[in-house]
Amino acid sequence: MNNNIKNITDCWNKTGVWRTGLEVCPKLEQVIHCHNCPTYVNAGLSLLNREVPDDYIANNTSTYRQSKTDTSQELLSCVIFRKANEWLALPSTALNEISELKPIHSLPHVRSNIIAGLANIRGELEICIAIENALTLNQHSSSAEKIIARMIVIILDSGKYVIEVDEVLGIFKIPVDTISQPPATLSQEENNLINGIFDYDEKHIGMLDCKRLNNITEESLQ
Repeated sequence: MNNNIKNITDCWNKTGVWRTGLEVCPKLEQVIHCHNCPTYVNAGLSLLNREVPDDYIANNTSTYRQSKTDTSQELLSCVIFRKANEWLALPSTALNEISELKPIHSLPHVRSNIIAGLANIRGELEICIAIENALTLNQHSSSAEKIIARMIVIILDSGKYVIEVDEVLGIFKIPVDTISQPPATLSQEENNLINGIFDYDEKHIGMLDCKRLNNITEESLQ
């Protein structure tokens, strides 16, 4: 094995955003994601600059000689996050950015519990959606562990909004054929926000419906 590969410290698999345990890298508070960390960047450069293995040409020649097969599969890119005990997902097309946790200030004259208030994101006040109150699924718990709380900034049809979450797992491409319809008891709910469910990394995840979330948010602001 090349020495460059042996010397790489893959901390992103142990304490970073792709970690398998509960230990968290303290640098994530500043860099948000491993992609922004010098350790991750230097590891990538080491792999790119490594010497070509002796059998590289032979192995690739054998691979390219094989007949092509159609392995195309429709994928959906989505951001997966946790609020209390619920694992949820949103299409990446709705994602604007992931920000560090900001104070939420109450918004006067709004009675709906779906609107948590206003949060200052990059100098702009954005409306914060209390996703735990918007969900019709009554499975959240305020006692759930907050590993690294973040704010997800999303763009819906009516504008930009913020959701405070307890943990962001990351952005992943999910095979569309693995996303199934929610149970009938949920899909019949008029304001249910879950339009699909799938499993990822041993987690049961509900896909949020952006159009329904937009409509519920607009109604709450009226």
